[in-house]
Order: sequence, then structure tokens, then C-alpha cells
Amino acid sequence: MEIIGIIESNALIKDMLRNCPYEILKKWERKDFKKGEIICQQDLIHDYFYIIIDGYVNICRTAENGRKYSLALYKKGDYIGELEIFDRKPYICSVEALTDTKTLRIKRKYFLKWINSDLYFSLYITKTLCDNFYKLSKLAGENSLYSLKYRICNFLLYEVDSSSMDSPIEIKINKEQLSEQFAVTPRSINRVLQQLKEKGLIEVSNNSIFIIDIEGLREEERISREE
Repeated sequence: MEIIGIIESNALIKDMLRNCPYEILKKWERKDFKKGEIICQQDLIHDYFYIIIDGYVNICRTAENGRKYSLALYKKGDYIGELEIFDRKPYICSVEALTDTKTLRIKRKYFLKWINSDLYFSLYITKTLCDNFYKLSKLAGENSLYSLKYRICNFLLYEVDSSSMDSPIEIKINKEQLSEQFAVTPRSINRVLQQLKEKGLIEVSNNSIFIIDIEGLREEERISREE
């Protein structure tokens, strides 16, 4: 009943699981992680498919010299493990909880039964995978072609929850994580954030960036794209 309640209370997850067979629905389990905990470890095999129901996680790759590069931040409604689960491949990246994080998870054998019996979910996975690959490809191009200021503005705007009407809008990420995200020094990140702060567009705390003027940030993104 707890799992049903979680699904019913979250529109994104309810839509994803709306045709999940009951015998598979019973196999889902709740799994929570503390801030800083590794959900899935790079280069290891994990036999679960996860859906985030609350919190933020960092998808990051660590090089042999210890340097980390963040590929994406995931939040409520995003899923983990789809790339590796079919052939039991080792994880390309680590998945780290940036905040206390709640997930639903299901074992690989039940996931495979689900995707084979649920055409809607198969199409959902295909569509969202294509969408994510499109965004990552676009980001890779922008990382090569555009200034750091544009990339930071673009990232903050992308992370804004379009359904949120709160002001200021909180993005749960800190300077160190941004440094990993863009593979630049913290000093470079600080310089851009300070510029945006001086223009009254954002405020910065230890673990969050608050967007004060979203339209102003969009204009700054437009201007910096042309620099």
C-alpha cells in the first residue's frame, strides 16, 4: 500500500507506471539514501532499475587521477540504470545522492518482464532516452562552442522546474558541483556566479543557487551566447 500511495501522489511516476502489470507492481520496493551516499558505483554491476521519488542525485564519472566530471543532475521523476540493465553492464558513471534521496527500485528480472509486457512503458523509455541523448549531445556541442557564462545560465534555466511558481527558485547545487559539471576550476565558477549576483539575477548559498530574476537570466543567456 505504501508503494501505491507513492505512485498515486506523483504525476510523473504515475504516468510511467500506469500500465505496469499488477504482478510486477508488487515487486517494487522503497529504498532511501542519505546525502553523500553512492547509489550506484562506477564500474560495478547493479541489478536494479531506480526511479527517484524525492531528492537530487549527481551522475558523475571519476578519472584515474581522482578528478570528477558531472554529466547530469537527476531529480524527482528521473530514472537510473536503463543503459546498463539489459546486458548487466558495469555502470559508466557513479550515482551520488546530493541530498537525502528517496527511490523506488525493482530487480532486473522483473524490469525485463515489465518492459516486454508493457508497450506504453517501452515507448516511454525509448522517447525519454532519445530526449536525454539529444540534450547531452547539445550540451557537448555547447561546452566546446560557447562561453562558461552562457553554459552556466543555460544550465540553471534548464534545471528550473517549469511547474514551480515560487520566487526565488532554488536549484540545489553548489560551486564544487558546478566545477565538476563544467570541468573548470572553482575560481572560474566563482567569477561567473559573482557577475550574475551583482546583476541581481541570482543569490548563492553553501548548497543552493537561487534564481531571483528568471527573465533577466534568460536575457543574460541570450547575450552571452553571442559573445
